[in-house]
Amino acid sequence: MIFKPHPVFQRYPAELIKETKYDMIRSERLLPGDSLAFSLPVTDPEGEYYKLYGWGALNIFVKPGSVIIIDYNNREREKSTFSGDLAEENAWLNQDWFLGYGMLYPGQFTPETTYKEYRRQVYFNADSLKRVVKNTFHPGKFVNDCCLRVDFMAVHTLLNYYQNLVQRRQSEYSPADFEAWHAGFKNTSFSREFLKNARKLYKRYKEQDVLQYIQVSRLLANIVHDIEPDFAKQIGYTLFEEEYALMQVLNDVTRLYSLELLEFRERVKDPVVSRVVEEHVADKRNLLAGMEAMDFEFEDAGGNLHKLSDYKGTPMFIDVWATWCNPCKALAPVFHELARQYEGKNIKFVAVSIDKKAAPWKSYLNAHPHAGNVLEWHAVNKKFQEAYRISGIPRFILIDKNFKIRMAFAYRPGMKELATLLDKICWE
Repeated sequence: MIFKPHPVFQRYPAELIKETKYDMIRSERLLPGDSLAFSLPVTDPEGEYYKLYGWGALNIFVKPGSVIIIDYNNREREKSTFSGDLAEENAWLNQDWFLGYGMLYPGQFTPETTYKEYRRQVYFNADSLKRVVKNTFHPGKFVNDCCLRVDFMAVHTLLNYYQNLVQRRQSEYSPADFEAWHAGFKNTSFSREFLKNARKLYKRYKEQDVLQYIQVSRLLANIVHDIEPDFAKQIGYTLFEEEYALMQVLNDVTRLYSLELLEFRERVKDPVVSRVVEEHVADKRNLLAGMEAMDFEFEDAGGNLHKLSDYKGTPMFIDVWATWCNPCKALAPVFHELARQYEGKNIKFVAVSIDKKAAPWKSYLNAHPHAGNVLEWHAVNKKFQEAYRISGIPRFILIDKNFKIRMAFAYRPGMKELATLLDKICWE
């Protein structure tokens, strides 16, 4: 797999995620001329799929021994070009309509369009597309898999009938009127007909064949979340339950860095999901709740050095911010007001600036009043940001009196959950 030189690859490492759930492949070397080369493991002689992860939904179909050259367009990914082996197949997979599901949408859609008419047009488009696939490529895995994807694209498009109407009604109705409409709509023939179509399709295929594609897994997750929570159980998809539960954890940092991740590891049966959990545990171990806090040195406005461990025995609520961060400065008064409310209680409030230079930080402190019980520090060691995964600010960290992580991604000031947690940690 060779990516031709492109500015995007000078900024980011390339990552490919195997479409069979979560197997990730990272590149480790550059070829002369800054082309990026991958060697991808392929065990199925009929071919396997990968997806470019991070920049856009670029699909790649590979076979053992094939050499694929990609001129990747990161701004308009559907305009990426392919040469070498399997060029025609990969060009097909990366058309704009395939990446965005747009090909199957009815030509005309208004709030007055009935679900029956919408569905008729979607299936007409899907059947036409499958005929094109079968007439374009030789029969085999690629053709069968493209037809499978088109089938699920159709169901995804049917689900969008509901999602589009919800968006329209939310903008047109008052909250009370919308709730009334929504309750009635989900009890109409839409739910019955849509679920009937979805059940019929999912039962046509084996669970492993369906879940190997991330887009299809996400469709199933949307059905479970939006329409029918028990849908996966109704169609007998047991592997999906673990994958869905993991997705819920991975998408919530307050859960991802909690003991729940360790507990999740103990009850997973699916080996692929289990491997993903183990990778996350290993990757995030130092920030999981209950782990010893990593110690770093900071400087106050007077040039004195302090360590987090200097305050061991007292809980610490840390605000990581910078003077160039407008959201940080907007939230600062709330943080300082919270500190005033807890003045005299068993907790320290610490504001850690990650400004590259101390001068703008000191200037800001002089111009803005702050609570007396807030320790104002500047991060002199940039490894602090790396160790605590400070990729976005404002960021809040809560450390308990035993110098252990309580929440690496803590609730923001002003949230009710935070007040409850701080009250609890002060009395422990």
